Amino acid sequence: MSLLIDLVKQVKGKPTDKVTQSLYDKRTAICSLCPKKMITGNCSVCGCFVSDKAKYIGESCPIKKW
Repeated sequence: MSLLIDLVKQVKGKPTDKVTQSLYDKRTAICSLCPKKMITGNCSVCGCFVSDKAKYIGESCPIKKW
């Protein structure tokens, strides 16, 4: 799945550089406590899968938590 997401980001012209493991862990920890994270793992604000969105340097939380 990550390869597909990388490909889509490249086609859209978005950076596919990934964050460090420690930053990824911090981002996902913040999201795990957020009431906007749905049981499916998606963010109810932007619709993205949190586990995928948190991997990329160019991405950010839609409600500015990271």
